[in-house]
Amino acid sequence: MSKLILEIYTSILSSFLGIDLRDIKKTLDRKRLRDSNNLEISESIDTVSQKLEDSKEIIENALLEMDKQKKLFEQMKKEAEISKQVTTMNKEQVTALNELLENTLSRQDKKAFPINFLFNLFFCILSAVLGFLLGKYL
Repeated sequence: MSKLILEIYTSILSSFLGIDLRDIKKTLDRKRLRDSNNLEISESIDTVSQKLEDSKEIIENALLEMDKQKKLFEQMKKEAEISKQVTTMNKEQVTALNELLENTLSRQDKKAFPINFLFNLFFCILSAVLGFLLGKYL
């Protein structure tokens, strides 16, 4: 419909001005072509701008995720160091307890030897006497 109106308008204009209809069409076609090129360029720029915005959002999200991962790594590293310190402390405590028990047992063995020897000697003599008496009177 608009093409028909444009054709009628150009015919009337060419007859009033005395300009060839082809020249008017060429001029209008050039203007339309320029406008369509400008429109395509504008649309391309809009598309590129939108894609750049999308890329920017993706990069920002990736940076935020990297920061989260970095904080998590630092926290896990601190926890590992604390665990290592606790393990070292536990090993030291176990070693100290073992040494303490060994020293205590060796002291008790040294003290117990004479007492055990005397008890053993007493019961040995007692059993010999009782055995002799039982053997003699039974």
